[in-house]
Amino acid sequence: MTIENQSKSKRYDINKKFLENFHNNVLSSGKQGKEGKDTVTMKITSVGTAKDKHYLLPRFDPETGKEIKDDNELIKKYMSYIESGKIKSYSSAKEAEDDRTIMYKLIVGSKK
Repeated sequence: MTIENQSKSKRYDINKKFLENFHNNVLSSGKQGKEGKDTVTMKITSVGTAKDKHYLLPRFDPETGKEIKDDNELIKKYMSYIESGKIKSYSSAKEAEDDRTIMYKLIVGSKK
């Protein structure tokens, strides 16, 4: 495995762990939301802070039960996790979206 692939794999593992923990904490605390018949725990989205800095972040706020629609507010909410290395950046929105698609299925178990 090349260094680049190892780095991508480590980033994937770190981001998946964060999102998986978030999802599980929402479920165990009973703070999931509803959208029609669907249960909401995360609403993972890719948010960019620069052309080469994109993050996968949960838009669902379990404390309010609402979606955080403002990107700046969302980034501010998770900045401590980004700064501490618990959330890693992607170099493009496509790269982030590719991982989001894979992670979502593994964490939540459906194809959104």
